[in-house]
Amino acid sequence: MKSIVLFGAVLLMFCSAPAWAADSPQVQDQPLEVTSGRLEADETARRVTFFDKVVARQGDVVIYAEVLSIYYAGEKRDVERIVAENDVRIVQGDRVVTGGRAEYDHRTGIIELTGQPKVHQGKDAVSGDKITVYLNEEKSVISSDGGSRVNALFHPKEDNP
Repeated sequence: MKSIVLFGAVLLMFCSAPAWAADSPQVQDQPLEVTSGRLEADETARRVTFFDKVVARQGDVVIYAEVLSIYYAGEKRDVERIVAENDVRIVQGDRVVTGGRAEYDHRTGIIELTGQPKVHQGKDAVSGDKITVYLNEEKSVISSDGGSRVNALFHPKEDNP
């Protein structure tokens, strides 16, 4: 379940602090607590799915969604892929990610956000039709399809006397 931390942490970092997710071992060592209205475990599909106002907490990372599916492989049930769907919100401190769908592929190290994804950190924000984070490359791409445009709003950092 340690991969769920990377999923949330990488989504939240967007373009700043690329090592932020990798340097959070204290969060990865925390227990994972998932609450939901219903849980379905499908051993044949190697999937555990939580439904109805899902809240997944690990350390200071919280993922909210209507549906959260964890796909696993092998006898140790290593996480392969995590999919959060419908009213997705990921929160850590002042960092908030929202969208219709978020998918983390552990094998490729790629996270994709779709469904009007937006990332906020304090007053700064970025949005597009798709946000892709390449974990292994410490790279993020925000793209838009058709006639829409990528939108980014960055405020200068305030100096504290």
